Amino acid sequence: MIVEDIPQVGRLFYKIFRKKAVNSPDTFNDYFEKLFFGSPIYDPQYGSFVHETAGGTISSAVSAIPMQYMVEGEIITARLLCAFMTDPDVSCLGAAELALTMRPRHQDLCFTDSASPVSANHFRAVSGAILPLHGLEWCRVFQPAAYLAQSAAKRSSLVRYAARLPLARPLDYLTRRVMPALHIEGDPVMHDEEMSQDLFVASVQDFLPGYKVRPVWSKPELDWILEVARLNTGNGSLNIRSVWDYNAELTGCFVYFGRPGSIAQVLNIFAKKGKEHAVINQMMYHLDQSGFVAAQGRVQPAQLDVLSRHRAMFYRHRAHVCVSTRHKSVTDAIHRNDIFIGGLAGESWSRLVTDFF
Repeated sequence: MIVEDIPQVGRLFYKIFRKKAVNSPDTFNDYFEKLFFGSPIYDPQYGSFVHETAGGTISSAVSAIPMQYMVEGEIITARLLCAFMTDPDVSCLGAAELALTMRPRHQDLCFTDSASPVSANHFRAVSGAILPLHGLEWCRVFQPAAYLAQSAAKRSSLVRYAARLPLARPLDYLTRRVMPALHIEGDPVMHDEEMSQDLFVASVQDFLPGYKVRPVWSKPELDWILEVARLNTGNGSLNIRSVWDYNAELTGCFVYFGRPGSIAQVLNIFAKKGKEHAVINQMMYHLDQSGFVAAQGRVQPAQLDVLSRHRAMFYRHRAHVCVSTRHKSVTDAIHRNDIFIGGLAGESWSRLVTDFF
């Protein structure tokens, strides 16, 4: 894919994902260019793909963001695959040919955390791996009535209007009085505070050494990811919070989108080994005290046990997480759930997920 392809790819995006046969607006095209061509580590060989018909029309496309990963001490450039789209009114040959480019023997590492069942089938067909636990979303409810109202409002304009009425507040007040499990007890020796981007970028690798396959997140790359993530205001502003113990030691941090009164969208939770419970509990306490009706995020298998100890928690399948690689060390890490994918190492910070409708 080259920059000049964006208007055609944008029209295809709107046709497939927004069910609109329209040209993509300039705001979409500008954002698409920034997202898929603007990374400081961008190189065409790690970029997006298109398939053209004999007449020069783009019939299929796979958008990709390059991301550096550490694999057994070696840095490689991976592809984060985002939208996989093909025109249903044109031959499916394009989709098949693009799927073949994702065969393991062609890829150091390519992955997606947002695959549909059809895309997951393409990965299976070319011998890619599916990571079922990473595809789960956890949800911790703080205010049940408000959470149900907001969830239902996404599917009905009538309920959307009703959700603006202050009906849920008295119900939640009574519910929280009779159901203590909804409360989060704070730990008096822990506290959280706003974390500067510089401190986050400088510290985040301290929480990842346990993963054999993990993002490098150099300062230029992670600064760029956070810059683009801040443009995604559909779910509220981007927040980074640090978690400290009584010795003033940084034990972890968490990153989320949200505004009080909404459902917090947690991108990542980072914690030092053995401190996962303290960090996750402090995050839940902060979100509850800040007035969020619920919090949700993608499962990291290493944190699943701690998350499952919280009450008022449920899980659901969110999307398929798929990986293709020619490196046996990556395949082995997948089998051990020893690979870090999701959040800032995924697609959920992109405006394409929540915007341009």
